[in-house]
Amino acid sequence: MDVIEITDLTKSYDHKLNALDSISLSIRKGEIFGFLGPNGSGKTTTVRLLNGILTPTSGHARILGMDIKTKQAEIHRLSGVMTETALMYENLTGMENLMFFGRMFSMPLQEIKDRSASLLEALELTDSADKKVKAYSTGMKRRLSIARALLHRPEILFLDEPTAGLDPESALNVTKLVKQLSIESGVTVFLCTHQLKYAEEICTSYGFIHKGKILGAGTFNELLTMKNSKKYLEVRGKNIPDFPNLEKRLDTGIRLSINTGDEVSGILTKIIREGGEVYEAKQVHWDLEDLYFSFQKEVQS
Repeated sequence: MDVIEITDLTKSYDHKLNALDSISLSIRKGEIFGFLGPNGSGKTTTVRLLNGILTPTSGHARILGMDIKTKQAEIHRLSGVMTETALMYENLTGMENLMFFGRMFSMPLQEIKDRSASLLEALELTDSADKKVKAYSTGMKRRLSIARALLHRPEILFLDEPTAGLDPESALNVTKLVKQLSIESGVTVFLCTHQLKYAEEICTSYGFIHKGKILGAGTFNELLTMKNSKKYLEVRGKNIPDFPNLEKRLDTGIRLSINTGDEVSGILTKIIREGGEVYEAKQVHWDLEDLYFSFQKEVQS
């Protein structure tokens, strides 16, 4: 089932340039979809359109079968949103903030208390629940914003850089929580991030966007197939000569494109014969960073 369906969605702020240019995407239930692109590429505009904050210039989008132009209130009830600039009420405590937002969603009082306590524990904020938010660190405020987005048990979660400003342990807890929601509760996650390593770790599908246009979308393997991705040989060593199939030089070695593993022995023999030293050699495939920049390079060339 496609939870998010986007068809030829376009947004122009000045009726001259398109911030979004006829994008189409479909995201299935339970996916963690990574929306990746440089600043100004249209990621935030897309999220605002899907949440009814902006009105599209043309095109259509549906959330759980509901039109974003006519069913904003219903979509809000089923969505959790945490943007990079999300703010809480500074003069209220963490628990008071969650109680307030729970009532905004018409949740029963006891359910708000129980759910808030559970989320504060999962996000390691229990000890700070009764402290005013103005005394929270940046990372604590970020975790509280995530708790707010999850409070009403949304079916769709929109996250913008959810681990920005978090220490490694807190970031790991947030990642585990998001994965758990996807796997165990079927929550669909629409994740905007600049952190490609993080996206590779958590996402099940991806969309690459550049200047308002979708460059590619699908699972990692589907995107690899679109680019006919290569195999590589990475060699760490000293005094390594150039090769015709050299992709790039690394800090302590080189990366070469290869077609089969049979080429490896000849490459290593040449390095040693020409006075080089080999400390390590391994075959590698494209990672998400290689894939992302391959799509971006296509439109920049």
